[in-house]
Amino acid sequence: MGLLKFQLSGKMGCGPSSRQNSKELKLPGANLIFNHGQLQALNNYFSEIIDYSDYFTRDPAQEKSLVLIERLIQRLICGVGTLDSRFSSKHLICLEPHKLTNKPGNSLSYLVRLDELSTPHLYPENGGPSCQLIEPEGGPQGFAKVRISGPGSEQWAEFIGNQGFLRRDKMQERFVELLAGSAGRSTLVGRPAEVDESALCGSPGKVIDATHVQRLLQASPRQVFYGSGEGSVKKFPDPRDFRIAIVEGCSCVRLRVGMIYTTEVGVETDVEVTLVLGIGFTSWPSTAHFPTRIYLTHPDFLLYHQVSCTGFYVVPAPPHPTLRCDDRPSTWQIRFPAAEQSLLKHYSANSLPSRVLAVLRALLHEIRCTNNGGQVISDYMLKTLLWFRLEEVVGLKDWTHDKLAIHVLVIADRLVSALRTQRHSSYFFPWFNIMLNSPGGGTLHYTEEDYNHDADLLTYHLRRFTDIAPCSGDPDPWRRVETAMIDKWISVLTDLTPPQATRGTRMSFYPLSSSGYSTIAASQYSNRQLTYIGHLLRCMLNVRSLTLSKTNSLPWFQGHAPENNANSEDLVYLISTILEQAKYSFFGMTKQFHGIKNKSKAKTVSESYDSAANQLLEDIRNDKKQIDITDDNVVVRDVLKWLYYGLDKDRKYLAPVLRPYLAKLFNVSHENCWYIPDWSRRQDTDEIESLSKFCKLVVNGNINANDGIVDAFHKGWSWAESIIKTTSELADGVELIFTPFPGKVIRHKVVDSKLDLTKNTISRSLGRKKVVSEQKGFSSATLPKHIKPFRECLQSRLQRTTVDDDLLTTSHNILKSSSPMTQTIESIHRYGNHRGIGSIVHSLITLRKFSILQEVCAILPESDRAQILDEIQRVSKEARRPRRLARTISARMKPTQIYRSTNELSNLQNDEKDEEAGGTLMGTCRQLRNRNSHPSVFNPAFFRAPETEAVSPLYVNPPKRVGSLSNESEMMYLMRSTRRKSLKRNEVTTNL
Repeated sequence: MGLLKFQLSGKMGCGPSSRQNSKELKLPGANLIFNHGQLQALNNYFSEIIDYSDYFTRDPAQEKSLVLIERLIQRLICGVGTLDSRFSSKHLICLEPHKLTNKPGNSLSYLVRLDELSTPHLYPENGGPSCQLIEPEGGPQGFAKVRISGPGSEQWAEFIGNQGFLRRDKMQERFVELLAGSAGRSTLVGRPAEVDESALCGSPGKVIDATHVQRLLQASPRQVFYGSGEGSVKKFPDPRDFRIAIVEGCSCVRLRVGMIYTTEVGVETDVEVTLVLGIGFTSWPSTAHFPTRIYLTHPDFLLYHQVSCTGFYVVPAPPHPTLRCDDRPSTWQIRFPAAEQSLLKHYSANSLPSRVLAVLRALLHEIRCTNNGGQVISDYMLKTLLWFRLEEVVGLKDWTHDKLAIHVLVIADRLVSALRTQRHSSYFFPWFNIMLNSPGGGTLHYTEEDYNHDADLLTYHLRRFTDIAPCSGDPDPWRRVETAMIDKWISVLTDLTPPQATRGTRMSFYPLSSSGYSTIAASQYSNRQLTYIGHLLRCMLNVRSLTLSKTNSLPWFQGHAPENNANSEDLVYLISTILEQAKYSFFGMTKQFHGIKNKSKAKTVSESYDSAANQLLEDIRNDKKQIDITDDNVVVRDVLKWLYYGLDKDRKYLAPVLRPYLAKLFNVSHENCWYIPDWSRRQDTDEIESLSKFCKLVVNGNINANDGIVDAFHKGWSWAESIIKTTSELADGVELIFTPFPGKVIRHKVVDSKLDLTKNTISRSLGRKKVVSEQKGFSSATLPKHIKPFRECLQSRLQRTTVDDDLLTTSHNILKSSSPMTQTIESIHRYGNHRGIGSIVHSLITLRKFSILQEVCAILPESDRAQILDEIQRVSKEARRPRRLARTISARMKPTQIYRSTNELSNLQNDEKDEEAGGTLMGTCRQLRNRNSHPSVFNPAFFRAPETEAVSPLYVNPPKRVGSLSNESEMMYLMRSTRRKSLKRNEVTTNL
């Protein structure tokens, strides 16, 4: 289904899109107003585009052609690594996974990771050169320079510039040269079975998403990948059977591959392939304002900070020609493919955010079908605007399916304004302009007429949307079920809210006892809320530990404290971050502060708050009370008590700032704490640890691969069940490829006929999972696997979260998507149908609200309703099982006690204590505080243009000040003077 016929029209507008009232939507960029009836009609129209359009469907012939192209790219990259081992890549990183490519057109995009320069290394024990990232002062934000050091760095001398930095232009030229050489030599790479998989990416299981790389390398060398069962017979596609052309004038390597007609595929098509060189880093740039701009009170705080632990890449893309940049050939662009994919994988294809993106992509495709249209607009711009919209609008009710048209129109209108002004910030960097640096056509520079032309085309389509004829409501029963479930869940949360009689206590409006209300207010938080807030603080500390240091310090911090006061300083570290967030949340956005015309008065108000905050931290340091630092909930409650104490003590300066902040924190913790069990379940690493142990046993020869798979299957490990399922689907079985160390490749072919599931080979090799397969309860010492499969089955049925792997028709795609490591790591992503960090279905089951699930099922057709009601009944019975039986089974599952000599462990006693402390919230805080002398986790630098360089923590020496807070200019002077005392301005590097 096409969108609408195209004509040029439209008016220029600016400012954010907004709701004029409850029934109208005003678009200032396009100067349009949509009434309630038009929005309802557009909801159905956009739904039809997604559900019935040919844009988003691929026939088997098309899938086969894309598989051939992908295998060709694998063969070319293997050839590149064979010709020059410095450019070898063990994995081919897909930048557009098939689960996220809900967009029209034929295109493939890959990241080629330079393993020798990236961190973490493939084989850390072998060493190698290391890269240091320099974010230069005065340079364009979102770009950096790279310096190589360490053993083996002399091998890269030909790519080093006069100033000692790695030159991206020479690296790109060498890569293109190697790519051409690989394509021109048909005998360079033999059969897949002959490829050195310890360094190259020849097997289907080596094609992975960017979100898999970091966790996969953490398991090195205990890794296993899927190879084709016929890899010793079948060959790679021959490059001579394709027309391969390199498109000039692009910031990346862009290939246009024309496939010659073959009887195997039956179609002739041209596919655009983008290859991006990348050097990986496990840290996080200091100039990025994501996720530091996110407050603890944001519902998606955990998600945003989790994706920030996925690292970043520098790619050989130059700054825009209009940007001032010294040493342009040595300047690399910073990109976040893993974080971006993680944000998209949080939602399923049936969720409203994914459907909004699908409609925007269809609209872009329609514009590009016109003459010279859509060259500036890029898919990355659409995703960026969607991420900002998700961050801005956080309510569950705001993302039900009846709001589809509103979000599409608002995002499209903001894109019109961005095209007119040629300016919109990146989602990660505040001063990185995506309108200049991320255009859709691939060239580096577009004229003002090009931007206005695309804005006119987009405005015209928005204007034509006003002519859509009204129609009835959403006919899809599943979307109506989801909307009804959200309404029910909001009602449940309302019922669970503490009564209005305690509102004054929770918000600290008046004292209720002689001891003051600070302690009473903190006691209103439930244990679930404390656990949730503990997760928030821990994630914040983890991101801070990965962030490259900047010479930014607050005077209320006294540097390293003596050991006898360490606990108080840890508490100060945590509370100071919350005080700082509350300050910028209040003073940075409230009308009261912006309404003060007298700048000196505004400065006085801010300094008074700083002085009051400093006094509160001094009270914490002087307090001699001891708390149990091993219990995170106790620590969080103590943090809250001190915040409410400060609110009570200083009603003039602290109370107006902290009260709204703590009120939001209470509300968001009350709503999100019910998702924590589902969130924690996805963070579980038992599966990947078990698979890693299986790899070690096979590599060491302690167990046969087939016996190990059967053993793990009987013990309930999902990865073993997946291997058995895949071998049964493919006639030639699968090949398990192990790469324990460089140059060593172990291959085991697994076929269905060799897996004897009837024999019970339970041993002590892999350990037993807490739950075992429902049909295979071979031992009474294991808990039958009932609750978990029923819950997941019920969730997948009610929210349709099943993956689309069943639609795969080629063995290559099956092996790629179901590879054990890939599938195990993929389970961390939510793929949910609604906003939030967890599943409403899981939360309702936890609360035993089965009647609500039964009510919403009444909307479904009779054929689906009966089966789901049966699942609900089974889950309900399991939830009502006697606890005595559960305790008995739990007692039988206790591990056997093993005698260990005291002498053997005497020297490890202190290390174990340190490790135990490091696993707690205070332990994490202590490690970060000792490693880095910065007092604050929250970074307000995104409010200002970048002025400082990122430096190593070794160079940071903040001044020790105990007095009142200095103003911003004094702080900036202190930061600059501190840096100059330690080292030269242009010689600052950061060791990663």
